[in-house]
Amino acid sequence: MSSELRVDKIVPTDGVPTGGGGGIIQVKSATITNTFVNDQETFADVTGVTVTITPKFNTSKMLVMYNGCAGMEATNRMGHVRIVRVIGGSTNTTVYVGDQGESNQARASSSFATVYNYMMQAFSGTFMDSPATTNAVTYKMQVAAGDQGYTVNIGKEHGNSNEFSRARVPTTITVMEVSA
Repeated sequence: MSSELRVDKIVPTDGVPTGGGGGIIQVKSATITNTFVNDQETFADVTGVTVTITPKFNTSKMLVMYNGCAGMEATNRMGHVRIVRVIGGSTNTTVYVGDQGESNQARASSSFATVYNYMMQAFSGTFMDSPATTNAVTYKMQVAAGDQGYTVNIGKEHGNSNEFSRARVPTTITVMEVSA
């Protein structure tokens, strides 16, 4: 005989936080252990670093966390990561990015540079989003080269040398639906 427990939410032992909310309703995560490259000043989806979650309530918040490492093709070159939200085919590129500065500056969630092409730089971010829907919501990671033609390498250093001092690292995104 088996048993099953199903709940809509879990309330902390001290009760619902002042103002309500705070309980985790569901968690979705995606991790890749392979690599991804882009040498364009145009953001491209990082294959596999995508989470689709269907909120139970339109008042829910989404706690989004992401991290990884990246290497650059050349010294003192930049790379940019951003997280975008897609609802019903419409992509919102301003979910968690800096304000528009000068006209050509990238609007990113994280930026990084490496001093040498055999190094990697960690990147990460955590933010709350309010999609205000009960339709499926997709969060995905995108990457762009800071300089056209200079490759950004997600999950590895550029030289890809067969030495123990080099590494391959995972890239991940996790989304938690939090009660409002």
